[in-house]
Amino acid sequence: MHDLKNKIVVALVALLALGFVACAGTSENSGAKNAEPAVGEVSAQVKDALYEGQQQDKQALLEIMFNNFIAAVREGAPADTLYAFLTDTSEYWLDTLENHARTYNAEAIDTCQFYEAYSIILYRLYEREHLWATDEDRMLFMMLSKSGMFDRLTNLPLGPMKVKNDRGSIGLAKSPEVPIMIFEWDDKEWKLNLPETIPLITKGIESIAVKKNWTARKLALYWIEKEYRMTYSRLDESLLEPIGF
Repeated sequence: MHDLKNKIVVALVALLALGFVACAGTSENSGAKNAEPAVGEVSAQVKDALYEGQQQDKQALLEIMFNNFIAAVREGAPADTLYAFLTDTSEYWLDTLENHARTYNAEAIDTCQFYEAYSIILYRLYEREHLWATDEDRMLFMMLSKSGMFDRLTNLPLGPMKVKNDRGSIGLAKSPEVPIMIFEWDDKEWKLNLPETIPLITKGIESIAVKKNWTARKLALYWIEKEYRMTYSRLDESLLEPIGF
């Protein structure tokens, strides 16, 4: 009987020993698994690192493009050089807007957004006062030439460039989170999107029309009169009709 009890105790001790070994092995294996990230986790980390690197590269390229573009504007670069900095939609938009400036009457201008009405009326002021320095691409000249709409804006203090995926932007230094220029990544280079940029530039002016319940046409005339009254006369509704084209 005593021998039987001893055998039972020995068996229990052996079972307990095996249990501890098994637990220790499981614990070690678990630790090893925790120490090594899963394949999916490594892949996600690599993708994040690649994406971050691409965004930094794109930001550097955007800054270079913008500096080259501003230099081209201020040096009076030819139209072909300036168009190379713009999206295809920008070139089409400029051509369409120039055609409107030559043909739209007052009623047609009423269908335009403020920035379009302003561009059309200003174009006619340039025509009447013989301000052109070119016979072609005149809307481009008016927008981007030295002392043109865009040049006056870029003389203001600007904030840092921002890039997200294939879109780039820049705001004023005093409100850098509010974009005033939009850029698009075109396969391997950045291009300025003028149809999206000009409305952002004129957004603050448009608030006047909302407060006063003015049409875009009336606000455009008011703003041109405000800007040019010390230089030119007849800044009135005569500019709402095509002149001399």
